[in-house]
Amino acid sequence: MKVKYPYPMAEEKKILRYQSHGMLFEKALNITNEYYRIHNKAFIYKKPTPVQIVRVDYPARSKARISEAYYRTPSTTDYNGIYRGKYIDFEAKETHNLRFAFKHIFPHQIEHLTNISNHGGIGFVIIYFKKVEEIYLIDIALFNKLLQEGEKGGPKSISLEKARKLGVNVKQGYTPPIDYLKAVDKQYFSV
Repeated sequence: MKVKYPYPMAEEKKILRYQSHGMLFEKALNITNEYYRIHNKAFIYKKPTPVQIVRVDYPARSKARISEAYYRTPSTTDYNGIYRGKYIDFEAKETHNLRFAFKHIFPHQIEHLTNISNHGGIGFVIIYFKKVEEIYLIDIALFNKLLQEGEKGGPKSISLEKARKLGVNVKQGYTPPIDYLKAVDKQYFSV
């Protein structure tokens, strides 16, 4: 009997062949969030992308297929929910390089996270440096500071070294795969 364990790395090669950039990281975050909900640690969910369906093809009743759709509005960020009585909202990014280029995050996402932070919530960017398999949480205020330095002629990206120095390392494991709440505790709750 074949047993399929709900761990994202088990089918890594299959997933990487068929899915787009960042999907394995996202799947691991989704499993982590499910683990947090089951263990009553936090209630954080993946936000759906707002899509307007225009046309559906029905070759057979049981084989309906969306053939045309468009994004209704720009999506804000990837995840939101509540943890320790605080609203939490974050964007998850992955890079195959030793730097994360600012062009890979949209201005409306940065503005959204900044507004969350300004209203007392927790807003951050979590970056997976795939080449070295390291993950860092970077508070949105610090991210904004680095972005502004880039706009004034400084680096147009966050290097791995800068992430190691300024961000909070997120531990990886089996259960949960990406335990980012420990990094949230360290950054926002002085634990």
